[in-house]
Amino acid sequence: MGFKKIRFGTKIVEAAKSGRRYSDCHVFFGGTGAVGGTAVLQMLALYERMMAIEAPKDDEVPIIVATARTREEIEVFTARLFRFVQAMHGKNYLPTRVRNGYLTHSGVFISLERFQVVPLPGLERLQVTPPSERRDVVAQYLRSIGSDIEAGANNIYEALKQAIAKSRPFSTFLEAYHRQHLVQGRNKFRSVHLCIPLPSLMAYHLLDLEIACSLIEGMGRERTEDLKEAFVLAIRDDVALIQEKLAENVIVAHTTSVGGMFDEEVAQDGTPKRTIRLGFAHSALDTRLKEKQKFAEKLTELYAAKGIKMLITAAAIGIDEVRVSSDVPVHKYVGQMLFDAEREVFPGSKAQQPPESRASREAGRPVPVRQVIRVFRPLTVPLEEESDDPVSFERGEDLKPSFVIRSGENGFFTVANAEALYRVMRVASASELGLVMASTGLFGDDPLCPWFKDNLCYYTETDNSRAVFDFLSQPLLRNSQLSGLEPMALQDLGSAKHQAELHTLGLLILLHRLRTLDIDAIPPYVDLQNFDEKDFFIKKSRPLTFEDVIGWDMEELARDLRLLLSAEEPEDLEFLTPFRGRMHDDLYPKRQLARRKVLEAVLKASWMPCCIGSPVIFEKDGKAVMKVGYYVAPLDLLVERRGSVMRKMKELYNAAPRPYSFEQFRDYHICAGGFIDLRPHAILCTATNPSQDLGKRVKRFQSVIDLRKAIREIEPFSVFSMCGLLAVIYRLHAMYATLREASVELGTLPDFRWHMPRDEQGHILLVPGIVEALRMVSEGLEKNTGTEFLDGIWGYERPEIEDRREALLKKRS
Repeated sequence: MGFKKIRFGTKIVEAAKSGRRYSDCHVFFGGTGAVGGTAVLQMLALYERMMAIEAPKDDEVPIIVATARTREEIEVFTARLFRFVQAMHGKNYLPTRVRNGYLTHSGVFISLERFQVVPLPGLERLQVTPPSERRDVVAQYLRSIGSDIEAGANNIYEALKQAIAKSRPFSTFLEAYHRQHLVQGRNKFRSVHLCIPLPSLMAYHLLDLEIACSLIEGMGRERTEDLKEAFVLAIRDDVALIQEKLAENVIVAHTTSVGGMFDEEVAQDGTPKRTIRLGFAHSALDTRLKEKQKFAEKLTELYAAKGIKMLITAAAIGIDEVRVSSDVPVHKYVGQMLFDAEREVFPGSKAQQPPESRASREAGRPVPVRQVIRVFRPLTVPLEEESDDPVSFERGEDLKPSFVIRSGENGFFTVANAEALYRVMRVASASELGLVMASTGLFGDDPLCPWFKDNLCYYTETDNSRAVFDFLSQPLLRNSQLSGLEPMALQDLGSAKHQAELHTLGLLILLHRLRTLDIDAIPPYVDLQNFDEKDFFIKKSRPLTFEDVIGWDMEELARDLRLLLSAEEPEDLEFLTPFRGRMHDDLYPKRQLARRKVLEAVLKASWMPCCIGSPVIFEKDGKAVMKVGYYVAPLDLLVERRGSVMRKMKELYNAAPRPYSFEQFRDYHICAGGFIDLRPHAILCTATNPSQDLGKRVKRFQSVIDLRKAIREIEPFSVFSMCGLLAVIYRLHAMYATLREASVELGTLPDFRWHMPRDEQGHILLVPGIVEALRMVSEGLEKNTGTEFLDGIWGYERPEIEDRREALLKKRS
C-alpha cells in the first residue's frame, strides 16, 4: 500500500470516459442532514463534473435517493439544493419537480423520500407521552404484536424479542424502492450510505423500550438489556443483508458520539482506560452520553466484522444551513415540558396542533404546537427563594437572530457556538466528510491508499477546517458576535456551562457598548419610521477589546452590571450612557423616543440569556438575587414556582452522597453546571460530578492572588471550572497577557495567539467564540490530538520557573 492517494482528477476523467456510472443509483439514509446532505450535493457535483467531460447517453439517468424523517427536513434540504444549484449554474437552471424529487438540468434525479428508524413502531413517542397515558400506549402496542400487557413478563419478553428480530427497516425500504422505481438491469444499488446517527438512535430512542419494560411487571433490568442488545444485532443484520445482496458499496457515517473528545490511556494493570473530555454535552445533567459512546464502539466492531465500511466522523459538526433573521424552535423536549405542565407557563405554552394536523393524526392524540424562543421579562427572585407560589411569564417577542446555524442532529446554534466548538474540537468540515462518502460510493475505495483500511476510516481533524474558519470570519458573521445585541448560544447545542460562559461575554460586550455609546448622535429631528435602533447602537458604540478589559475598574464594573441587570424599563439604563443632552429633552421629543428605542433594544438583549435557559446571579442591595426564564438549562428544569430552582437544588442534594454542605453542593452546580454568576467573587471547582468530595473541591475566593494560588495547586492538565465576576476578569487579563506574546517577527510560532483578530490600530478584539475555545483549553477540556500543546495554555497563565542560573554558575566556579 502507498501513502499517497490517486489524484482525484484522474478518477473523474476515467469514470467519465468509461460511462459505467451513469446508470447507477445511490441511496443516502439521513441524506438531508449535515454530513448526509453534504454527501448528496458532493455526489451531484461529481456527476456534473464527469458529464462536462463526457456526456451520458439519452437514457442514462443517475439517481441519488436522500431520505428524511419529516416533511420539514425535506423542505429544508430542498431549499439547500436549490441554493446550491443556483449558486453554481444560475436561476435559469433550477431543478424540475418530478414525482417525489427533482431532475437537475444535467440529468441527475434527486429522489426525496420519508424514512424513519424506530426500534418498535408504535412506541416511538413514549418519551413524550404523559406518564399517565404510557401504560395504555404499551398495552396497545403489545396487542398489535399478538401479546397482552397481562400476559406475564416471560411471554411479553418473547413477543418483544420476536418483533425486534424481524426489524429490517433499511433493507425493506431498499427492496420496495428497487421494485417500484428502478428499471430492469439495475440489479444492485451502486452505493448505500447510512448517515443516520445510529449511536444517538440507540441511546435516546431505545429509552422508549426501557420505559415500556418498566411498565411491565417482572420484566427486570436483565431482560430489558437483552432486548436492547437484540435490536442492535437486528440493525447490524439488516445492514449486512444490504452488503451481501443489495448494494456494491455500503458506507456507514458513524460517530464516536463525543466528537473524539476522549482520552485513551493504559492503567497500571495494563487494561485500557478511557476518559470523556466533553465539557459541553447537550444537557448539563445528560446521563445518556456514555450510553451513546458505548453504542458507538459496539456498532463499529459489529459492522466492520461484517465487511461494512465505517466512516467514523471523529470530529464532525456540520454547517448545513444558515438561517437569516428567522425564528428559532424551542428544543423539542423543552416544548414537551411546557405542554405537559400543570398550567400555562406563558400564554399559549400548552397550545396544541389541530386534531386534523398530520402530527396529531399520526400520534393519535393531542400534539403540542411548535414553540419558538422568545424574549420576555425574566423573573427576579432571591437566590435562596423556596416559595411555592406559582409564577407565569409574558409570551414575549420572537427571537430572530441575524444568523442561526443548523447542523443536522445537533440542531440550531449561534455563530459563537460554532466558532468555539470548531476550534476546541479541531473539527473536520462536513464538505470533506461528504466528499469521502460520495467519492467512495461512486468510484470505490482508493486502491493505493485506502480510506477504509480493514473497513474502518477514523476521520480526524484536518487542515480543511480552515474553510470553516474562513466562513465564520466573514464580516457579517463575525460582527454578530461583537454586537452585544445577538444571543451567544441557543438551547439546542452546548451544555449549560458552555452557554453560560458565552452569555457572560455577551453581557460584558453589551455593557461596554452601552458605556461607549454616542447617544447624542441621534439627530434632533430624527425620522422615527426609518430609524434602526440596533444599527445605530452598533455603529455609534465601540466593540470590546482586551485593552478595554484591562482598563476596567472592578468596583465600577460590578456596579454597572448591577444597573444593567436590575433594569426593568429602558429609562433605568440612561445612567450607563455618556448622554449629555438631558437638559433639552423636552425640545426634541422625537429624539427622546429614538433614545428610548435604543435603550429598549439593550434591555431586551440583557434578558436574552435567561430566556434561552441560563440563569443570571448578581448582587442587589447586598444580597444575591437570580434572574430566570421559564427554563433553567443547568438543572433541566421548568420554572413553575418562585422557588423552583432552589427546591430542585435541595431535591438533588438530598438524593446525593453528602460528605459536604448544601452551600458547597449549590456552588458546585452554579460553577460547573452553568449559571451566569456575576457577583464580585470567584468560585473554583475541581469536581466533575457531585459524588466527589465537594468540601475539598469547591472553594470561594475574594482576591485574584488567592485564586491564582489555588489554580497553581491543581494537578496540571486536569479539569476544573470557574465562575464569578472576579474569575472572568482574572482569566481575561491572563488571556490578554498570553495573546500579547504574538510577534510578527516570530511568524507562525505563536500558534493559538493569532486566533484572536486585531483591529486596524492593533487592539485585540474580544470574540466570544474564540475566547470560549481558549477557556475550555485552559480548563483542561482540550481535544487530545497529540499536538494539543499548540492549542493554548492550561491554567490561563504560564507557570513560573525558578531561575537557577546563579546557583548553577556558582557551583561551576
